[in-house]
Amino acid sequence: PLHKGGIGGVQKQEVSMVDPKLLRELTFFADLTDNELDVVAKIVKKQDFKTGASVFKESEDGQSLYVIKSGEVKACKTAPDGELFTLTLMKDNEIFGEMSFLDGRPRSATIVAITDIETYIIEKSDFEGLVDNNPRIIYKLLRNIVFTIHTIVRGMNSRYIEMVNYMWGRKRFT
Repeated sequence: PLHKGGIGGVQKQEVSMVDPKLLRELTFFADLTDNELDVVAKIVKKQDFKTGASVFKESEDGQSLYVIKSGEVKACKTAPDGELFTLTLMKDNEIFGEMSFLDGRPRSATIVAITDIETYIIEKSDFEGLVDNNPRIIYKLLRNIVFTIHTIVRGMNSRYIEMVNYMWGRKRFT
């Protein structure tokens, strides 16, 4: 089924099931064994979005985790005047939607496709269905999500330190 959603009536393409061999190509799934990939492939869906489509909007409910197979998206916040302000860009092999996936809270940003994109999607409810019988898979995937979040935080910390050093240096010499 086609879902409306997106900027200017741009539509998402149909969701389909995934061949485990295709998951092997992505960093997010790379440390899973063949048997683990077979299990995960049963809960992963593939969905493509056209350039300009909103994958999801800030403050919407949604608990899906997206892995970008190919293409590029931007994460945006809505300014008080309604304009979208770009926070970051993400491309092949990166994930998004991980915060709502983990905490169940509404989306913290709008994700817009800036090229045609192919994504793999894991729904939180499907993921949680694996917990009892597949703790090793859950551990590996959560480790990859935490690693992604840690990388984001580390980058923010570095930029913050650079900004503080820049500001401190300016005050010192004026």
